[in-house]
Amino acid sequence: MRRTFVAVIALLCTVAVPAQDLYDIVILNGRVMDPETGLDAIRHVGIRGETIVAISQSPLIGTTELDAGGLVVSPGFIDLHAHGQSARANEFQAMDGITTAMEL
Repeated sequence: MRRTFVAVIALLCTVAVPAQDLYDIVILNGRVMDPETGLDAIRHVGIRGETIVAISQSPLIGTTELDAGGLVVSPGFIDLHAHGQSARANEFQAMDGITTAMEL
């Protein structure tokens, strides 16, 4: 009985455990807001290349990790009635999360 138990333990120790996915960039602990799905919760976001490939309640591992605790992570905002049409105005809009500014 003891030999069988030791053999089972040895076998379990040799079984390969899959490595956790590695992302290029991980945004940790951010309040993720997605108007399309209605998500509004603290999550971790995994990015590969230019694509978001994971949004998780569990922490993710990335080559670059950014702690967004206390910050909002969301798609870019569109300003449909922007008065500022200069490079300097665009800088201020970008700081507010605006990725597209139009004067309609």
